[in-house]
Amino acid sequence: MTILLVEDDEAARSGIDRFLSRIGYRVVQAPDGSSALHLASGVGPEVSLALVDIRLPDMLGDELWRRLNQTIMGLRTLFISGHPPQLLPTLPLHRQEVSFLAKPFELTDLDQSISALLATR
Repeated sequence: MTILLVEDDEAARSGIDRFLSRIGYRVVQAPDGSSALHLASGVGPEVSLALVDIRLPDMLGDELWRRLNQTIMGLRTLFISGHPPQLLPTLPLHRQEVSFLAKPFELTDLDQSISALLATR
């Protein structure tokens, strides 16, 4: 399964990529929303889940989610952030294919959150 990882912090992105790759996921990385949209246009159907930081340098995670869903309908999305989700009331957390994980998180919590989202298919 392929995960689109969108995280502007290079160290965090690299660490998450290593972990997800080690447990069997294929990871494509993007440092910002524009890069993620470009990647999704090429690998869109292969993406099983998007792991998206809420605050990106060029757009907010909820905008990226809306735009990605124009390409990949019903995309499972796990938002991650050190900021509480209440700061972005437009996050679609009421949808079963969307979830939130607060930073900092344990990698086992990340694995469990991804597994739970993928199980909603």
